[in-house]
This record gives sequence, structure tokens and C-alpha cells, in this order.
Amino acid sequence: MPRSLYVPVTATPGDEAAITAALALARRFDAQLTILEIVNLPMPTANPWGLMPDIAIGDVHDRWRAQGQANAASRRAALAGHGVQVEVRVVEALFSDPPRVSVDMAHNADLAVVAGPANDGAEGSVAHDFVASLLLGSGRPVLVVPPGAAAPEAGGAVLLAWRPGAEAARALHDALPLLRDASRVDVVVVDPSPGAEGEQALVDVAAHLARHAVRADMVVQAARGRAVSAIVLEHAREMPAQLIVAGGYGHSRLREWVMGGVTRELLLGSPVPLLLSH
Repeated sequence: MPRSLYVPVTATPGDEAAITAALALARRFDAQLTILEIVNLPMPTANPWGLMPDIAIGDVHDRWRAQGQANAASRRAALAGHGVQVEVRVVEALFSDPPRVSVDMAHNADLAVVAGPANDGAEGSVAHDFVASLLLGSGRPVLVVPPGAAAPEAGGAVLLAWRPGAEAARALHDALPLLRDASRVDVVVVDPSPGAEGEQALVDVAAHLARHAVRADMVVQAARGRAVSAIVLEHAREMPAQLIVAGGYGHSRLREWVMGGVTRELLLGSPVPLLLSH
């Protein structure tokens, strides 16, 4: 059961949905919520002899620091009275980019909640950088909330995308508190291993979930040339699911984002939150 939740502010369209979802989950699990306001400070100008001192850059930093503090104060006021323990911290990103700065705090959280990409443009790329940095660098599960999406509720339906491997196994275990409260859990398997060995593997997954008080239905699908992500998203819409659980980045992040992959397509296509583990 998560006792500490963490949300980095990404300055992208999904931030408010991510914070709202984190508030709902913090209330549901009686968890502490920490929100990170990141002040992205510009670097001094570089020249062939190193960094050029710039008197004006100090004024710029002061203005951005003041804006960061103002943003944090406004957020504290907006979140007061929600019945949740909330801390809003302000940190600076000067010699490291904001996604990397966001990783360190996630090490001390049970779950990171972050805005999902809204599109393929610049804002989508920024949100993706936060997701990838947290997923690959924090060692913690990451709940990705698309713009406008709501938090999964107790008693809702959950889709678990399963394939044998470390990422999916971690996602399954990280999602157990949410799976136990679900009214329906569908484990979607695309093109499982043929024969008795593949069948036994599915039986073992269902039995393992049952030992954790999760009743799950195994849904076996044949790809027939379709992308795995398309099959998962189609089934999620048919359920309809409030949450998709999956392993993240079974291949390299660069390969998946440039050439396509299940993680990339789920991030861009899911209308509901994604719980990803690596």
C-alpha cells in the first residue's frame, strides 16, 4: 500500500490532472503527497574559454526563483483543506535538466505520479522526458496521467498487459494495492508461447494473483499483424478500464521512442492512467 506519493511539476498540460489524481490516491491510501516545483534556471553563456560571467543572468535567476516560490505558495493555498498531507517543495535545476532533478526525490516515494504526453510536439517530448527519467532512473513505479484523465477508483476495472519478463513482473507487483481494490482485472496476453508451456505460464500468473486476493480473467489475443499496443488499448476501451498496468521500456528508450514500441504507443494513445514499472 503506497504511503508516499510524489508529483514533479512538468509545466505541460497534464500537470493538473496528475496532481488531482495524486490527491485522490493520497486520500484513498492515507498517503503523504509531495509536489516538486522545479525552477529551471538558464545557464550562463559559454565561450571558447569557458562560461562567460553575465551580470544580467543573476537578475533572471532571481526573477525565476521568485516566480517558483510564488507558484509553490499558490499551489499550497489551492491544496489546503483537501484532507491530505501535502508538501510543496521548490528546487532549482541549473547544471541538470528538470527531468533529471525530478528523479532524486522519487527514490524516497512509493509511487511517482507524472503528467503524460499530450501530443507528439514539444510539450509531449518534455512530458515523455519526465516519464522516461523517472521510470529508468528512480527504481520506483510511475503512474502516468494523460491530460484530463481521472485517477483510478476503488471498484473500477484494471487491465494488466502481461508478457513474461522482469518489467511486467515488477509492474504486476507494484500494482497489487490497486488490483486488490478492483472490481475487474483482465490480464491481456498477446501471442503467448504455444503449447503446454505457454498455457501453464498463464495458469501460474492467475494463481499468483489469486494468492494476493486478486481475481483475474486471462484474455488471450492473437496479434494477426496488429500492434500489441493497439490490442491493449482496444480492450481497455471495451472493458472500459480505468487503469492500464504494463512493464515499461523492455527495449531501449531511444529505440522505442524513435522507431515505435509498446511503451511509446501506450504513452501517446492511452486515455486512462498508465502504471509503468521497469
